[in-house]
Amino acid sequence: MGKMSELDAQIKELRVCGETIIGIADALAGMFSSPAKEDPPKKAAKEEPKVLTLEDVRHQMTVIAQSGFSAEVKALITKYGARKLSDIDPSQYESLLKEADALGKSEVGADG
Repeated sequence: MGKMSELDAQIKELRVCGETIIGIADALAGMFSSPAKEDPPKKAAKEEPKVLTLEDVRHQMTVIAQSGFSAEVKALITKYGARKLSDIDPSQYESLLKEADALGKSEVGADG
């Protein structure tokens, strides 16, 4: 049994190495396939942060709530027709975060 489990572990490691090599080959092929293709991936990389996930929004909303705006964060979630953050349509995440970010900024503006 000991030799079989050792062989199994080596086979698994070989598969992982193979997948890594394939990933590297794909990346290299993408980089060197055409110099004209370098600009679009950079633009695509810039656009990727605009796609917000529930986890991104949850983190931002938690930070804002912990900054003393817990009631306001709950009110915003309700304003977007939800009882909890995960009920909000992902297409509304960007506008929700803009409003939430404005909470702290309006407070700073009132003091300063």
